[in-house]
Amino acid sequence: MNIVSLVLRIKPETRAEAEAALTAFPGVECHGMSADGKLVVTVEDAEGAVMSDTLIALHRVPQVLAATLAYEHRDVADDESPVSNQPEALNSPCEEAQS
Repeated sequence: MNIVSLVLRIKPETRAEAEAALTAFPGVECHGMSADGKLVVTVEDAEGAVMSDTLIALHRVPQVLAATLAYEHRDVADDESPVSNQPEALNSPCEEAQS
């Protein structure tokens, strides 16, 4: 199971439209919003949906002004090894530049 939590900035007056657009994506739930427009959203793995594609799509919802990743959890199966900080495991240009 993979799950992420985001804080999305929206204009408070667009909340209904934003929530309708966001929850149309598989695995997306809206939880609560502050008076100044910070909307808490979670995204879980969903059948037939790639998490990264869903996150990109949420950024493109017209009512979303900004998005911040607040939390990420990934279950690692027994036969998988977690990502390590060893040089041979690096795939990101940002991580390679730090070596």
